[in-house]
Amino acid sequence: MFLGGLLLLAFSNCKIDEKPKYEDFNETEFNMVPGIVTKITRTPIIGNRPHYSWSEINIYYAYNLDSDTILVGKEMDVDLALKEGDGFYILVHKADKKISFIAGSRLLPSDQKIIENYLKKSKDHGVKYFGIDEK
Repeated sequence: MFLGGLLLLAFSNCKIDEKPKYEDFNETEFNMVPGIVTKITRTPIIGNRPHYSWSEINIYYAYNLDSDTILVGKEMDVDLALKEGDGFYILVHKADKKISFIAGSRLLPSDQKIIENYLKKSKDHGVKYFGIDEK
């Protein structure tokens, strides 16, 4: 009984490395910036019945597009109508720019210009997406 309690205590104190959630922060800690979808994957999910299955949509994106240091992020199981190359908004943490979340899919014309300039820069460098490792 004592050994079981020790094992339970030991395993309950183990933390899994999880990506931070938006809910972990205050909304004032973020800036909204334009980003671009660089890849979309679908992970098949099989339900408990043969005819009950669906795909989890995973979106990979780039942001900080008006810089030479492009940052990347991903959201798993997203329910947004986006396709590769689409521009959309990203919430970026002010203190740690590597923390980001998808915010929405409608870009203002001024922000659409940032996407267009980024795509032109990518084309000028002969790559699909500048600053993105395409492996």
